Amino acid sequence: MAAEVRYATYGSEAYDLDRVVGGYALPEEQTFDVPSQRERINERLNERAEERAKARAKEESRVFGIPLLGMVGVVVAVFLMVTVLAGYIQLAQISAETSRVRSSIADLEEKAEMLEIQYEVTFNMADVESYAVNILGMTRADSAGSAYSGTVMADRAQILAEDETAGIMARLTGFLKSLPEYFG
Repeated sequence: MAAEVRYATYGSEAYDLDRVVGGYALPEEQTFDVPSQRERINERLNERAEERAKARAKEESRVFGIPLLGMVGVVVAVFLMVTVLAGYIQLAQISAETSRVRSSIADLEEKAEMLEIQYEVTFNMADVESYAVNILGMTRADSAGSAYSGTVMADRAQILAEDETAGIMARLTGFLKSLPEYFG
């Protein structure tokens, strides 16, 4: 058998092992039958491929073998459904409260109308005017805003005669006594 040239690489350099060792050849008893070795390798590869396929089938058949993305999608969908349901519940509560407030507003408006009517009846202007004219003796003003009233008694004035003999001191004292009445 002819000597085969073998090269070994360390890093980026290649060495010729035949020059270093002086020829490298396997003994006859250690030679490999290449076709049978290839068949064994192919058989082993096929066995491993079958084992992997069986393992994958077992993983797929498991209940917990759900893909992560599918689980996340289900969780998000459930969250959105719960959120929508909570929104509908809040909407129903707000709608009930709104109808309750509207009915109370209608009741209050009705009470306000009744109180306004009661106020108008209590303070009827015709009754007030009749009371003022007949009992209090008041008169209505004319368009210019002035009212004329007549008196039953005649006007009279009385002039008191002052003592002309009173001196300056008496007049000054009278003046000072009248100041508190004037400013008071």
